[in-house]
Amino acid sequence: MKKNKFILLSILIFLIKIVVAQEIEYKELKKKLRSYDLAVRIQAVQAIEKLDSLRAVKLWSEALEDRNWQVRHAAVVALEKQKGKIAFRLLFSVLNDSNISVVAGAARALAKNEDPEIIDQLKLLMKKKDYVLRNNAIAVLGLMKYPGAVESLIDTLRDKNPLVRENAIKALTAIRDNRAVGPLMDALKDKNEGVRAKAALALGYFGNPAAVEPLLAAMKDEQRKVSVNAAAALGKLGDPRAIDSLIGALEDRNDQIRMMAAEGLGNFADVRAVEPLGRLIHDGNPNVRINTAKVLGKTADKRALGLLISMIGDSEMEVQLEAILALKNFEDSMMIEPLIDALKAKWYSIRYSASELLRKITNQDFGVNYKKWESWWAINKSIFKKACYDHGSDRIFKSNQYPPLCLRLSDG
Repeated sequence: MKKNKFILLSILIFLIKIVVAQEIEYKELKKKLRSYDLAVRIQAVQAIEKLDSLRAVKLWSEALEDRNWQVRHAAVVALEKQKGKIAFRLLFSVLNDSNISVVAGAARALAKNEDPEIIDQLKLLMKKKDYVLRNNAIAVLGLMKYPGAVESLIDTLRDKNPLVRENAIKALTAIRDNRAVGPLMDALKDKNEGVRAKAALALGYFGNPAAVEPLLAAMKDEQRKVSVNAAAALGKLGDPRAIDSLIGALEDRNDQIRMMAAEGLGNFADVRAVEPLGRLIHDGNPNVRINTAKVLGKTADKRALGLLISMIGDSEMEVQLEAILALKNFEDSMMIEPLIDALKAKWYSIRYSASELLRKITNQDFGVNYKKWESWWAINKSIFKKACYDHGSDRIFKSNQYPPLCLRLSDG
């Protein structure tokens, strides 16, 4: 009997010690949370998890109201590791924080859980008067990619605040539920240009052909960012009905529209685009020229070959590189001399890419050594030309010394 009492007393003393230690730690951390030293406050937040839940909640609540966003963010990061409704309630309280990093951290933490209660709370927040809360609730639902939120998000497309409507479109795009396609097509007529632009871009990700006609109409929108996004979306959809409009957009005065139109045409590899694309190889915007090179390479059209060869001499490194990469689809001897000349480029990436393509089409390997390639070509150019003349310019020239194709040479 005495032994049992002793054991119980020992356990009681042990528990008291724990409680006392927790209280001491709690008071110490509370003191540190009120320090003027930012680093001390952040360290205190990181140590809160050592406390029991009751004391920890009090300190986390205090940390989430700290004047400095870094302390509040540290509290959010700590709460992300916690489980249970208390942690979620604290994270919900952060959704109206003034700092975007703090809000984003809370949103990420909440998005990791598809607890029905959390989703219901988020739906309730979407109806609050404070548009910041509505926005943040929508962001969390988008991060969750929760299909059950689609109808609520569609309803939000009628929100009076355009920023809320834009965020609803972003969330619907993340979820990718076809129920959103019709409402997004309607959003192309929204009075706010930002909403129309977001809706246009979003429709490209759904792959629904019903969006093609509304997007073709949106390409004529007076606001540049709407027409640019419509062009980008049409390219992603890859519907042949978009080809003529995208080709026409290559003549647009706006750089971004030309760039998006060229990029969009890359999904079709339609030879009708070669001639209008040819007019863009000297476009004033290097990004337009880069996209032009990419698309010309996909067409595998003979006319595109000469255009790409001329782009090897472009003044911009990125354009030169894209032209060389695009030429991999051709393997024509017309490329050899321009590629050897490219070995003189000041950029190593150009020299290396040119040498790799030369190795592929000639079965020779002189690395990036311009002089060796030049010497080799001076000796072998006539042999390649004779081989093509002997066997016909479109016939295969089989040899162990040369690649398995008849390299076609221009008389020049």
